[in-house]
Amino acid sequence: MAPRPPVLCVAFVGTDGSPLFFRSFVRDEPPPGATAAGAAVTTPLCESNDLELSLLLFASLDQVEMQLRASAQAAQRGDTKNSDPYLGILTPALFNVEDCNIYGYVSATNVKILAVVREDAVKQRRDEDSVLRSMMKALNFLYADAVSNPFYDGLDRPSFAAAVDSAIDRYAVHFA
Repeated sequence: MAPRPPVLCVAFVGTDGSPLFFRSFVRDEPPPGATAAGAAVTTPLCESNDLELSLLLFASLDQVEMQLRASAQAAQRGDTKNSDPYLGILTPALFNVEDCNIYGYVSATNVKILAVVREDAVKQRRDEDSVLRSMMKALNFLYADAVSNPFYDGLDRPSFAAAVDSAIDRYAVHFA
């Protein structure tokens, strides 16, 4: 059995809420207890997992909007605190009977970068925030690099998917 990925998926969501890119790292394995006798799976597991992860991510967009609104209101009041693009944990989630957290990052152009990460995925709990902040910053850099290309025509390029895979693999050493 292959090791379970600590990062379940990554998504880039446009300013209007439209999906720009979605990458799932969940392997095509049945969830625990789904292999009972008589249990029929009508859709491929990969598709149903991707759909469930997409729904979790889009449900968390409300939390992103609340944090962005609160930051804008603080700026209007004259708060001098710099707004951090890393939003941290947006909301807990349950995926395939496992606890997960959804993390968020907002680019300078208000593109949201979301990641679903297994609960307790980081080896040292005290390092969790810095590891995920760094990973999200790296994903933001990949996005900025992709859209800076004068021939940019979307994120659904194999080269961008490979770069995201590579970035997630680089941070895999920090996960349990």
